[in-house]
Amino acid sequence: MFRVSRLAAVVALLAMCAHVFPRGAHALGVTDDHPLVARQGAPDMALCDRADAGHRRATQRGDQMLKLGRLEVAEACYLGALRQKNDFPMALYGLGEVHTRAEDDDRVDLAESAYKLALESWPQYVDAYIALGDLHERRERNDDAVAAYTKALEVAPGDVMAWEALGRHHLATSDFDKARDAYEKALTTATNGESSPGLVLGLAKAAWGAGSKLEGAEATKKFVECVSHAEKATNLAPDFGQAAHWNGKCRTHLKQTKKAMELLFRAVELDPEQPEHHSFLAGELVKLGRVKEAREVIMKGMEWVEKDEADKEKAFQAAAAEEDGKDEL
Repeated sequence: MFRVSRLAAVVALLAMCAHVFPRGAHALGVTDDHPLVARQGAPDMALCDRADAGHRRATQRGDQMLKLGRLEVAEACYLGALRQKNDFPMALYGLGEVHTRAEDDDRVDLAESAYKLALESWPQYVDAYIALGDLHERRERNDDAVAAYTKALEVAPGDVMAWEALGRHHLATSDFDKARDAYEKALTTATNGESSPGLVLGLAKAAWGAGSKLEGAEATKKFVECVSHAEKATNLAPDFGQAAHWNGKCRTHLKQTKKAMELLFRAVELDPEQPEHHSFLAGELVKLGRVKEAREVIMKGMEWVEKDEADKEKAFQAAAAEEDGKDEL
């Protein structure tokens, strides 16, 4: 029988305990002196009840806490997971999400580092590329954002979320021609021949943006194109409030006032929790001299915002209570 000497066992144990997170210039994942681990204010891993339950269970608990908005507990769980497997990409991605949502600009660098480490560990991690692109967009690093979204599409050419992220970025930077190209390519490569209401609506938004930068017949052509795409999105999803909103928005530029107002009211009816629906409708009502109605629309919009916040708080409390109940079982 093969027997391990007591000395060898002690040496192995000391090697395991010397550094919870491995050191070394070429170490994959986090090390014990990495800012993600050693940052000032990092929570004690004991805050997470699953920190020592295996890297997958600790990460799953972190994901649960992240959804509940309990960022400190989520961070503790992800750190616990990484203590057991220091290059686990899902835990690194989770840490990136924690630091992204912390509303602290000083932690943006940590989020970027976490996403990049996740990608070093798993180069095919599409969600991490998208998250990294979103972070670059937030920091107004537009070229880096496009590079990250493009890399996501190289890894997964048929990923709808990656295409949507690229198209949305081009809309945000007012590069409407590139936005149109992104949505058109998405519809030919990412939907297996089936149209996606969201991607079709992206084409409507790109057309609206392009039309807003033009004049005369060229502008009119773009707004007609916008209406066409918005109506197609509505046909695909009849209760798609955003499609009704953009359909009405484009028709205001075409002076189709009656139909535009019908659609804008319809958008508010379908998606009353969307502040932009209320504000745009109110603005159009003011232009028509219907000030009293505009005021009523704004008041209802404010009520819905308050209700939405209250509903979110109730959902948070219910989910937290459910998780606490599970812990007691």
